[in-house]
Amino acid sequence: MRQDKPRAALQSYLAAAEINSKSPDLQSNLFSAAGLGIAVIFAPIDRSDPIAVMMIVNVLRICTLLSISFTDEIDSVLSYASIAVLSLVQPVYLSAEVSFFRRITSEDSMISVLRNIANIDWLTYLLGMFAGAMLVDQLHLPGVLALNLSAVMLSLMVLFGIKQRSNRLPSVLESPSSGTMLDLAPLYPAFFAVLLLNLGAGLINVYPAIRATAAGVLDRGVLLTFVMTNGVFALLGALAVKPIFDRLGALPTIAGAAVLLAACLAIMSLDAGLPVAIASSSAMLGFGQIFAAAAHTHMVSLVAPNRAGRLSGLFQCCTYSGVAGNGMFFRFWMISSLSGWSC
Repeated sequence: MRQDKPRAALQSYLAAAEINSKSPDLQSNLFSAAGLGIAVIFAPIDRSDPIAVMMIVNVLRICTLLSISFTDEIDSVLSYASIAVLSLVQPVYLSAEVSFFRRITSEDSMISVLRNIANIDWLTYLLGMFAGAMLVDQLHLPGVLALNLSAVMLSLMVLFGIKQRSNRLPSVLESPSSGTMLDLAPLYPAFFAVLLLNLGAGLINVYPAIRATAAGVLDRGVLLTFVMTNGVFALLGALAVKPIFDRLGALPTIAGAAVLLAACLAIMSLDAGLPVAIASSSAMLGFGQIFAAAAHTHMVSLVAPNRAGRLSGLFQCCTYSGVAGNGMFFRFWMISSLSGWSC
């Protein structure tokens, strides 16, 4: 009888996951991890014009979004194939973005660049979540896709303008590159640390929803509020990282953020109720932004500009793989709990 309540909570969580099936975090992280493998090993990000790479990615995004417009079913093969494509190209885009900025930006300014990227990412994430929730019932899926297409097309036009203004990017290739992953071998322990941290930090993707459903909260609007709260704290973390980084330096900032992330996980383990779960997960996401921006900046600044794309790719690969691995653990745990396999 003791398992009845957890099992009911898990069933409720699965129902909520079905309601929110438009944003399958696990699948996206798995495909993004695979995309980073492509970005790091095959995509010539460090040997070509990163602006051209970003433009190609945007063209692929436009084609993918257009293909979704011809289906009315969310739960279809075409929808999942589109998710796969969009997730695969996203890390390639970000690697090219970092490569571009590293070529034209000094080491000391990279923290500002990555901070600004994170700020834009989370601000637009919040606006997109809010606007999407408001518009999906009014415009339905085709209307929302049309807005998304417009944004990607505008981005493509801006990139085209940048490319036209500069025939060639200023480049300071500080040291020769072998063109292989051996260039980054001294940083492999740091990559492993990023993987492990995100393996634990992946809890933020699923834990709030599990606690919400365990408390009987199934309303989509309430769950959206939780997600928005996470986004607000992530934005605050992204805003705070530069002054903290400038004051403390790279390694103390990274270490301090990791300790605070561990503290948030410890608070989650207390199972002190839904408000504490939401507060700790939101704080964890904020500290995670500080860790990610500081670690990414530190590592990118340690290599020559002609290696920045591959380094950024490996960094993201460790991030997505850690989160995806955590999600897989939760999936197997839920399945075993529902099937009565848990001890």
